[in-house]
Amino acid sequence: MGLLTIFSAKGGCGASLIATNLAVSLARAAPTVLIDLHAQQGTDDLLLDLRPGHAWPELLPVAPELTDRHIELVGCRHAEGLVLLAAPTSLPADHAQDMRTRLLLDALARRVAWVVVDALSGSWSPTCAEISDTQLLVTTADPPALRCARRLLNVRPPAGDSRVGLVLNQFSRGQPASASDLADSLGCPLLAVVPVDPRGVGYQVNFGHPCALDRQSALGRSMMALARRLVAGGSRRPETSPALASTAGRSR
Repeated sequence: MGLLTIFSAKGGCGASLIATNLAVSLARAAPTVLIDLHAQQGTDDLLLDLRPGHAWPELLPVAPELTDRHIELVGCRHAEGLVLLAAPTSLPADHAQDMRTRLLLDALARRVAWVVVDALSGSWSPTCAEISDTQLLVTTADPPALRCARRLLNVRPPAGDSRVGLVLNQFSRGQPASASDLADSLGCPLLAVVPVDPRGVGYQVNFGHPCALDRQSALGRSMMALARRLVAGGSRRPETSPALASTAGRSR
């Protein structure tokens, strides 16, 4: 259990698909919040077929005294129990905002078992690097994405250096190198290999039905396996809000 940050080497690698499916998978076991940090470009609500009426910056003023009620009022609950804190349509970038975002993420991590952060692509978030239990770098195996991943790993913040794991997305048998060889070449531990799944991905993108809920989806099965691996790894934050725990996965 803990705070997971998911980001990609470059746009188009599928980090939001990984984030939504992993969050749904984790929510079936314990209270989980997914927060979409993509101001103006967030799509997690569409990928989950949700209609949020609020966005996560509304929680910033109450971050120091965050309660379950605050989360429920601003969040949008999925049928599987996952709570989405949707992306805002605009967000001013300044130092004070970043500090308040860190306070909010810390507060969320103290109240729920899992916080999944769908972070911006192509860059490190210093805040997430410092406070995340695990950072998942999503990349595909094509040369442009791998080059971006390598450059990103070469400038990773020291604070999060040992907590970065690789998720190799859309990987097929026709690749010139194995998944483990690619991870070794990047110098990053391999956490998951996600196979090509045009049917499952297409259905989620067009209809908002997560691959993790489709037993025929290869992507969904890989996310369930990664969720089990993360759950087995334990947590530095054992406290879980009883109120949110009582509603986790209640619709299954």
